[in-house]
Amino acid sequence: MHFLFIVLIFLFLPADLFSQSGGEDCSSATQIFSIPFVGIGNTTSAIDDYYENCPDIGNVGGAPDQVYYYITGNSPEFIDASLCEAVTDYDSQLYIYQGACNTIPIACQEDGCQSPAYSSPYNSMLSGVLLQPNTIFYFVIDGYDAGAMGNYQLNIDTSIAFDLPDSSIIPLVYINTLGQTIIDEPKITAQMGIVNNGVGNYNNNTDPYNEYDGEIGIEIRGSSSAMFSKKGYGVETRDGTGANLNVPLFGMPSENDWVFHGPYSDKSLLRNFLSYYLGGQMYYYAPRTQFCELIINNEYKGVYLFTEKIKKDNGRVDIATLDFDDLAGDSLTGGYIVKIDKFTGINNASWTSPYPTISSNPQNIEFLYHYPEADDILPSQKNYIESYITTFEDVLSGPNYQDSILGYRSYADINSFVDHMLLTEATKNVDGYRLSTFLYKDKDSKNGKLYIGPPWDYNLAWGNADYCLGGSHTGWMTDFNSFCPGGWEIPFWWNRMLSDPEFLNRINCRWEELREGPFHTDSIFNVIDSVSNLLSAPIQRNFDRWDILSSYVWPNNYVGNNYANELMYLKNWIQDRLQWIDNNLPGSAVDCAFLSNGDFESTIDVKVFPNPFVDQFFVEVHGINPSNDIGVSLYDIYGKRIYNHLYKADNHLIIDNSNIPILQNLSKGVYLFCVTIDNNSRVIKLIKQ
Repeated sequence: MHFLFIVLIFLFLPADLFSQSGGEDCSSATQIFSIPFVGIGNTTSAIDDYYENCPDIGNVGGAPDQVYYYITGNSPEFIDASLCEAVTDYDSQLYIYQGACNTIPIACQEDGCQSPAYSSPYNSMLSGVLLQPNTIFYFVIDGYDAGAMGNYQLNIDTSIAFDLPDSSIIPLVYINTLGQTIIDEPKITAQMGIVNNGVGNYNNNTDPYNEYDGEIGIEIRGSSSAMFSKKGYGVETRDGTGANLNVPLFGMPSENDWVFHGPYSDKSLLRNFLSYYLGGQMYYYAPRTQFCELIINNEYKGVYLFTEKIKKDNGRVDIATLDFDDLAGDSLTGGYIVKIDKFTGINNASWTSPYPTISSNPQNIEFLYHYPEADDILPSQKNYIESYITTFEDVLSGPNYQDSILGYRSYADINSFVDHMLLTEATKNVDGYRLSTFLYKDKDSKNGKLYIGPPWDYNLAWGNADYCLGGSHTGWMTDFNSFCPGGWEIPFWWNRMLSDPEFLNRINCRWEELREGPFHTDSIFNVIDSVSNLLSAPIQRNFDRWDILSSYVWPNNYVGNNYANELMYLKNWIQDRLQWIDNNLPGSAVDCAFLSNGDFESTIDVKVFPNPFVDQFFVEVHGINPSNDIGVSLYDIYGKRIYNHLYKADNHLIIDNSNIPILQNLSKGVYLFCVTIDNNSRVIKLIKQ
């Protein structure tokens, strides 16, 4: 009986009573004989033996450290290692060496969680680390800088994170890198197979690949998100020779460029999906998506959002192809895609807007070439799109910017800017307007105004950011530069447009329309509930793999104890945000006719050629009623009328500028050519080279 009592006491004693302090360095490291394991110690009297720059944050250096070692058996092991436990009370860092110390760590993290004993989320957590068989591994407890030392608690557990799903209600994607490591450019060659048995059917790990089975190129993608343990990937489908292979995956239009977005700091897993879903009901085009579960090299990676990459294509941003010989005339005017974004990856080039941001610390705005890419776009094409967007900014900043003919609406599609603002504000995207912001322009003959969109990268939206007021459901992101100056700021465009009565009218009309439809709170909640219910089992597996619920992950504004809390926070935030916009949207809805008439282009048949021109140009007006007066005017971008004449003609009119002295010696630049018949006007941009 006494023996049993002693055994029971032993079983229920706290684990830390039997934990061991680490050794001074790898030669004197404390051995871990079995896992699970708890190690507790204090680094204050230790020596600074090792120093590593973890990719998530980095390391200043100079902190004392302690070391444990573990030798695996005949089978590979997956483990979770954490300094986020009860005892850790300082800015700690954890990394693992394989085989010998002072090599490149196989895992390393500086900031990933918060210990109950520490006041900041600067502790370390490594999830699902693969330990190879019959190998020695060293676990180093370090600090961020020379002052980072104190008590620590190291917990190492066997990870269930890599248990592969037997089946899933969403597609299963398997990638084999053929022994290679996926890097951030260039893409490596790999094999991909997809099991997709259709909506409502389970996909089993024993099923044949039926959606795709072939070669791909794959690379790590993302900027801030690249620091997370759960990576995002860019994928290119290829044929057996390595050439691009267009395929229609998940019912999306045939293409070869795709993205696996891995939601990590977004613990709802839904923010990008929800933004693209709503964007698809607003914009001409928004990326299509498909949730899936991703397995790479037989390692479970979690729930991913498979989506289209933004590019020029008939099924995506459907603008004209710009070839190497499109150097003049209408063919030079489109199509183009540019973006306002960070410089990440390779093949980046840009031009600087002549209009810095309006703030206490003005910043430059850079426009990056997206299509054609920087390596492909030719000098005359660069000059054209730079000149066009600069002219748009000139006009928007000028005195006639509100004019329906001379103002910015002749250069930019106002409705696309309305929709972009409303989606950015509804989501309160901290990166909105200033990063991941795309613009495109088609040929002039295809209504070649400047459009903004498609939407991209909303994982820090919907109340998920704890900086720049991103977590608050109040306030306008158009005022970003006033409350979050420095760094990347937003262009001057938005507050300028908000001082245009027509823009105010349109945002109010459009908001009322959206709130009765896709932006109705019940509609959004129904989408969230239906998707989260469908994903219930994959969500559980995802957070077994990435044990981050109840832990801070940059830049969480809210940390819930479980997934249900995260979902409730998201829904409450959305409800509060939409109601705040209802009560605070500036201006009012005056004339909403544009919602039903679609702002169709004028039916006046006008051709101006060549455009751009050097010396001579012609204007042709067709389909004229002989009783009509034809008003023809030419304006510069500042609204000055250079030419105005009233014509009469039968059936058609031809104007040759070489016969009009005032039009013979125009300066280089952009002009507006306006033809008016019976109060119906057609405005065409004319460019003198």
